[in-house]
Amino acid sequence: MNKMFKNKAGLGTVGIIIAVVVVVAALAVFFILREGKEEPIKIGGILMLSKTASDWGLNSQKGADLAIEQINAEGGINNRRLEIVYEDNQGDDARAAVSAFFRLFKKDMKMILGPNWSPSGLALAPLACDKKVLMISPSLGVAGFNEQCDYLFNVWPHDSLLSRELAKLVYHEGHRKIALLGSQQTWEQEQAFIIKETFENLRGEVVSFQLPSKEERRFSNEVQNIKQIDPEAVVLTLGTVSIGLAAKNLYKAGVRVPFYAVLITDQSIQDAEGGLEGTVVITSFTPNREFADLFVSKYGEQPDIGSDTSYDAIKLIAQAIEETGSTDPTAVKDYINSLEKYEGVSGSLIFDGKGGVTKPFKFTVVKANKIANYEVERK
Repeated sequence: MNKMFKNKAGLGTVGIIIAVVVVVAALAVFFILREGKEEPIKIGGILMLSKTASDWGLNSQKGADLAIEQINAEGGINNRRLEIVYEDNQGDDARAAVSAFFRLFKKDMKMILGPNWSPSGLALAPLACDKKVLMISPSLGVAGFNEQCDYLFNVWPHDSLLSRELAKLVYHEGHRKIALLGSQQTWEQEQAFIIKETFENLRGEVVSFQLPSKEERRFSNEVQNIKQIDPEAVVLTLGTVSIGLAAKNLYKAGVRVPFYAVLITDQSIQDAEGGLEGTVVITSFTPNREFADLFVSKYGEQPDIGSDTSYDAIKLIAQAIEETGSTDPTAVKDYINSLEKYEGVSGSLIFDGKGGVTKPFKFTVVKANKIANYEVERK
């Protein structure tokens, strides 16, 4: 009787031990799954998702989403999923961008993709530096943003570098008297002055230099001035919101000299209604074929400015987190600042040590309302 009782007791003890092991294993699985699924790594995005030039923000969003989808399909970052919470800065409204920044910061999101354009970027830069928030812009393109502190990055090269090359091309193609049309918007004004300086250093003459209000859309006075002066070429440093309208009005006024531009998009070409036909453009938008095919397969359309660089920005953040084993923005920014080169879908990015990058550019031309490659003739 006592022996039988001992056997039963022994089996009961074994059963308890097995039960404990099962519970511990279940708890371990639970916490692993919770770490991977219930507690993702969250980053923020401040992009132009509505109102003026929303195509920029939407392209950036698509590129970022594509990168995140791939990262998660491959197991995430250190067994954790990556998620992004987007905020809309409503057509590059700096006040909306600041409000978006604080909403994300209060949710403890200290790594941010964006913003797209310089007015919002220059408004956010001091905040990001003060709060130690890592911020990577996919398309801002002015040094005044990323050089404010080492938490800020541009994966779109500074457009000032391209503006100098564009001025050289205009001179190389035989033009000696040009008209320059930009505006008082930060980026547009910077490009205009750089082209003017470079062209004049080459012994060219800027016979019309006009920077109207950044809100100008009709360009009536500017168009008449250019028509009367009759330059050999017109260089447009306007952004994508207004360049199409300016080109359309110049064309309607009978201005038929060659046009050159620092930046256009498909939307700009549509807005111009044929006015940008033949315009030669210098650009850093150089997505590789693999990315373009992937983008088309996912969204049924060709990628545009901001898509490839947003993809690369997300991949950079993911690589930094994986390599450092940390989501601390200081660790992540230190890792990115240690890089000299990054091979991305947007090109071979060479870091300048100040949060900016350089990479090969190319010339394009508008043909039949489409953007095509432009071959520069050797002279």
